[in-house]
Amino acid sequence: MNEKEHMVHLIAKQLQGLATAQEAEELQRWLKSDAACQQEYDDMVLIWQKSGPLLANPQFNADIAWLKLDDKIAHANPKTKLPFHTIISFLFSSTQRTAAVVLVLVLIAGGGYWWYQKAQWQTFTAAAKNETFTLPDQSVVLVRKGSSIKYRKTFNKKERQVQLSGEAFFQVQPNENQPFLVATPNAEVKVLGTSFLVNSTESTDEVVVVTGKVNVTAKKESNNQITITKGQRAVLDHARFFHSPVTDSNFIAWKTGMLNFNNTALPKVLQDIAHYYGIQIELAPALHAIAHTFHVTVQFNNQPLAQALEEIALITGLQVKKEKDKVTFYRN
Repeated sequence: MNEKEHMVHLIAKQLQGLATAQEAEELQRWLKSDAACQQEYDDMVLIWQKSGPLLANPQFNADIAWLKLDDKIAHANPKTKLPFHTIISFLFSSTQRTAAVVLVLVLIAGGGYWWYQKAQWQTFTAAAKNETFTLPDQSVVLVRKGSSIKYRKTFNKKERQVQLSGEAFFQVQPNENQPFLVATPNAEVKVLGTSFLVNSTESTDEVVVVTGKVNVTAKKESNNQITITKGQRAVLDHARFFHSPVTDSNFIAWKTGMLNFNNTALPKVLQDIAHYYGIQIELAPALHAIAHTFHVTVQFNNQPLAQALEEIALITGLQVKKEKDKVTFYRN
């Protein structure tokens, strides 16, 4: 029995009034160890209260049922045998019966708790386009196409947690007593009330703050964290944080449709274009050493990819070729 199963077992005994003083003390220590533990306990108590009437008021007579089963068995096989319900009663003496009741309660509570927890979470996916939706606390989220958000139908009293896969822009309703948490595979972003962007990939997380203040913590190391404020960016890459000021609005171009470059080095230009259009852009090996010497000043407003690539080629004097989802800039 693992720790979670053990605690479910203790909770079931506590609800039945069967827990020893030592078990009750262990349960209290567990409840005080983490706010999430108290939430789990409260959820299981709710399930217990709702299922109590069903368990207390069976809709059939068990003794009559056992006798009918004994009779059918006797007619089917005339050999002398103890009545089936007598065997069951023997197997489940007072001690065994108590253990069986606890086991049934654990299974009911565990299964009910699993179902209850799963039913609380909803998923919103922006399948075909960028989409905006409102969370239960009235915070607004713009979800980028291809990304998804999981959230509870009702946030608990201590925090407002969502789970992000992909990229989204959040405008969070202020509430100092109920922090807002964005969980990704790599990090946890914590705010009280602000607007910010989170872009999560398989190995990196990027957070850009537009208003307010945000704390970002690496999941693998809870003491590896950083706090950023308005106009700052933090990138978590392979457990390392990189911090820098935001110099343009291109990080949110997928929301505004605008890409602005003002004497910007070519590598940064190509990085932003790649992110906006969702393609892979490379420089030919011969250009790697000198790419930073090319500077671009141009603005794109919802322009097609082919037109944007053509303008960059004209400004830099480079050639461009596109193969499937990959674009390469090179020099003849």
